[in-house]
Amino acid sequence: MNNIKAILLDADGLIFKKERYFSEIFAEEYGVSKDLILPFFKNNFRKCQQGNADLKEELKPFLQQWNWEETVESFLEYWFSFCAADEDVLKVVRGLREKGYKCYLATDQEKYRGEYIKKNLKLENELDGFFYSFELESSKSEKEFYEKILKELKLSSEEVIFFDDEQENVEIANELGIKSVLVSGAGDFEKIIRESVCQE
Repeated sequence: MNNIKAILLDADGLIFKKERYFSEIFAEEYGVSKDLILPFFKNNFRKCQQGNADLKEELKPFLQQWNWEETVESFLEYWFSFCAADEDVLKVVRGLREKGYKCYLATDQEKYRGEYIKKNLKLENELDGFFYSFELESSKSEKEFYEKILKELKLSSEEVIFFDDEQENVEIANELGIKSVLVSGAGDFEKIIRESVCQE
């Protein structure tokens, strides 16, 4: 058995399949130009993910532009409904936890979706903890994100492995000495876990 004690897992792209971005789905289903949608996700939404703004408040002026006639809450319900955990990935995670590994979600999230993931999807029953960017006030593209996680876990970088579907995030975590792996989907994840973590 190696010295890995904690496993950090990406949300969108690993725990959740990321076949399409929500902005693309919404634009298509409601006939809204992407040019009207993307500014929100590139600017306002990122502030929410950093814990510097409230998603409901940031959405209000945009929903009118997007011809959404219902409430902010109903929009979030529609948005989050596309979020579903990949059961094949969860099976691997359950196996890891049975072997004694601690598994955590490490993800750029704002507070409402973060809570939805925990409660509505019941992932708090599947994982040992959650590291959200809005709580850490830093994103996965910043070293501070991983430094805060290591501090909270009271572990050295050599005792942690990180799986993500974005090369930039993998490279940044690697710079801190965290073994970080670019991964895509359940099959890829299971293969890498078997080869690099669960070596008896």
